[in-house]
Amino acid sequence: MSSDVAVAPLTESRRFFLKTWHIFLLVLAANLVLTYLFNTRFLTRNVYYHLLSDRLDTERIDMYFDLLHKVSLWGYLAQPLLLWIRISFVVLLIQMPLLLFWVDIPYRKLFRIVTTAHVAMIASSLSQVVWLACLEPTRITQGALSRIPLSVNSFLDPANYPVTAYAILGKVNIFEVIWCILIYKGLAATEKLKKDYTALLVFALWTMLLLFQWGISAYLNGVNS
Repeated sequence: MSSDVAVAPLTESRRFFLKTWHIFLLVLAANLVLTYLFNTRFLTRNVYYHLLSDRLDTERIDMYFDLLHKVSLWGYLAQPLLLWIRISFVVLLIQMPLLLFWVDIPYRKLFRIVTTAHVAMIASSLSQVVWLACLEPTRITQGALSRIPLSVNSFLDPANYPVTAYAILGKVNIFEVIWCILIYKGLAATEKLKKDYTALLVFALWTMLLLFQWGISAYLNGVNS
């Protein structure tokens, strides 16, 4: 009997458990690596020549490329803050309807749920890097940069769709489904909501984020056109 009591605490102490900040750092490291690969491998000067040669002369393309290269260096430094803002934004979108119905789920718990679900977005970016790595530089077009494997737009011809619409169709993919499932399972584990309400909340959340991304994409394409 005494040996059982002695073994139990030892087993508990050896149980592996990732804290929220561990998950955040892992996601951040993966983001930095994938961003670096994307910028250095695919957004090269030659690719910019190929993408913009019909609209800008060589000198203007060089200026544009050098400017974006400098901005990307600052982007690496700002990555921790940007990731925290992105995750916190989703957390606040979840909290707003919960507060309306007096459902109390602590911010730290929601932050952990959303951070864990972000692994699906890392997988999405990784699949995109692998897909682009299989292409010749001359085949990297605006449509190819917007294409995500296992998404709706991966089965469509980008020439038949506006840039914004094609990019948004890329958001309808298996990785977004996994993200929704992880958010759903995390919220359901809190036992604060009924399962049908949880599913409705996750669907509404995903729809709001999709509309938000569409708005940002439409604005940026309007500015750049």
